[in-house]
Amino acid sequence: MSVRLRYLAHDLEVPPGEFVIGRSPDCQLSLDDPLVSRRHAILVVHPDAAFIEDLGSRNGVLVNGKRIQAPTRVSDSDEITVGSQVMTLVGVPGSEPAPRGAPAAPNRRTTQGAEVITLTGAENEELAAPTQEHKANTVPPESPDKRVSSLALIGGLAEKALAMGRAEEAERILTRSLREVLLKARARDEIRPELAEKAAFYAARLAAATGRGLWIDFIFELYGLLAALLPAKLVDELYTVMRKVKSVDRTIITGYIDKLRKNDHLGPGERFIRQRIEGLERLLR
Repeated sequence: MSVRLRYLAHDLEVPPGEFVIGRSPDCQLSLDDPLVSRRHAILVVHPDAAFIEDLGSRNGVLVNGKRIQAPTRVSDSDEITVGSQVMTLVGVPGSEPAPRGAPAAPNRRTTQGAEVITLTGAENEELAAPTQEHKANTVPPESPDKRVSSLALIGGLAEKALAMGRAEEAERILTRSLREVLLKARARDEIRPELAEKAAFYAARLAAATGRGLWIDFIFELYGLLAALLPAKLVDELYTVMRKVKSVDRTIITGYIDKLRKNDHLGPGERFIRQRIEGLERLLR
């Protein structure tokens, strides 16, 4: 069974390796809490053990109410406090007491997934910054494949919220990450097709749940910036979703379709998808 962090009534899966908690968007779990440092703590999961370490934060890390001073082995059901946020570990391997001389967490080298997960309130002024040591250990940007996995991770939380009829909560979970994907596209950064499709899928789910046309705008702007055809399955879903939303920006959609019409290098299958996309424009009238 995988390790999970039980936080705000959600179980967040923690993959093997390193999992950073803090306020920075570079963290796997980003907490909007003024008591949380940018890179506050790191949870390291091994096949037979898990460790938590304070990354030089001002307010420290508590395990079962006690502040830790060094990398500390954690067990199943241990309570972790970061800032004012409390979470519980579930499914920790090797939860028997650690023997004397048990190894501490290894030196940090890589980070698995860095897509932000924001589950709390509004932005607050930074109260604590990482130490010089940990600034020097800043992890380079992750690979696109890991961003896909990370978006799928928080998407699972959003899906649970949607299943419980909590559309606003799902939107709050996904908004920041989806916005970052769009900003990367606007900056002409490379966006892998898998990441674009995953982001567009969740945008369509939010549009259907909230009735907000801005998520339809997101899809067409993203794919317009990428100069790519919408996936066929997404087009099928949009035929249903676009009938439920209001205040769609027509100029974004028609602009995207105009770009597709200028592409003379589409194969038969792609031309059929383009015709289906052109049919979506008629739903706006």
